[in-house]
Amino acid sequence: MRDALGQRGERIFEVLITKFHSDDGPIFKPQFLGDKWQYVDFIVELVGAGCYIPYFFVQVKTTRQGYTKKDKRLKVQVKKESVIGIASYPAPTYIVGIDEVQEVGYLVSANGENLTSLSSLSTNFPINKQNREILWNEVNNFWQPYTQNIQKILSSQFTDQQWR
Repeated sequence: MRDALGQRGERIFEVLITKFHSDDGPIFKPQFLGDKWQYVDFIVELVGAGCYIPYFFVQVKTTRQGYTKKDKRLKVQVKKESVIGIASYPAPTYIVGIDEVQEVGYLVSANGENLTSLSSLSTNFPINKQNREILWNEVNNFWQPYTQNIQKILSSQFTDQQWR
């Protein structure tokens, strides 16, 4: 049951994040990384950013437990090790809580602002059109400084001289 719940949550996340933003289609392209990745479930690329492809990482937590009475937070468990693990990636990182019953999801930054365990997740940022657009801009703005001279980010020792 637990694996089925997690898999269903991952599919719900994919549906929510790839909803058409306009007639041009979705603004995100998620790729499930498989069960072998310890802290990350998805790498998500931004669509339409230009000559480079910004991306972010997502860990999905799914529940059927509902919400806390006081603050209406989604009841999901996120271990401290998982929060620290996903925050260690040098890229934008997020935890997504999925309410499997209502088929809705909520996005929370995991970029090192809070490195403790969670027993519930804020519902302030539902995955909707407005927040998808804010997310797209946030991630694009993060990667923008790297685009100024994208060819010189890495000077590799493994360069094929015929490509120059």
